[in-house]
Amino acid sequence: MRALITGASSGIGRKLAIELANKGYDLILIARRIERLKEIQDMFNKQDILIFQTDLLDQNQTKQLLIEINTLKIDLWINNAGFGKVGVSTSIDLQDEMDMIELNIKRLHHLTRFAIDHMTEGKIINISSMASYIPTPKLASYAASKAYVTSYSEALNYELKKQKKNIKVITVSPGPVHTEFGKVAGSNQKLKSMPVEKCVHHILKGINKNKSTIIPGFKMKLLKFFIRFFPKKLILYTAYKIQSRK
Repeated sequence: MRALITGASSGIGRKLAIELANKGYDLILIARRIERLKEIQDMFNKQDILIFQTDLLDQNQTKQLLIEINTLKIDLWINNAGFGKVGVSTSIDLQDEMDMIELNIKRLHHLTRFAIDHMTEGKIINISSMASYIPTPKLASYAASKAYVTSYSEALNYELKKQKKNIKVITVSPGPVHTEFGKVAGSNQKLKSMPVEKCVHHILKGINKNKSTIIPGFKMKLLKFFIRFFPKKLILYTAYKIQSRK
């Protein structure tokens, strides 16, 4: 069995790589920070672990990556790479927002389509966010980009089921997780966040159970259930107050 993971140098991606390697998976690890990928490769030097230093924002690098892995059988394809920026949208650098859209939406879409064409069977895991269910002031572009991921992944999974293809697209929507996200986003995270180990445990458990949607943690599942009953004004107000605390 072989798993491909983008954004494998830190956070959820790195922990997924380590846990899957512990389960005997061969790996294809993709990130910009090659030294971090080499650390994982060295930890499991008896396994087939391929590492690629790739900036997925660069279309040419992405295309070259796909050429290099085109002949490899992949059973589990995990689109984890992504980032966000916290702040009022008009104060965030426009290029940062364009890069966010490029990586979180366009590159994920590109890689997902390639995976479907490449795989005869297997699972594609698209890492979204609880923010995908909530319009989020001061995290507006990130939440919108993840809303695309959730909507696209859920609809695509239904289409594949109707086409009777043996490929499943699983949507993962974590809440706050203790990773480098806050540092990249420019946020001083004051909210309680889930340890990355626990988040990955929930993800792998959901994959094993063949779930279509995985929301790590009971509190986040409860939030997902109740937000449908909240007035939009209350959701916007509450989301703004929460993001203002960061």
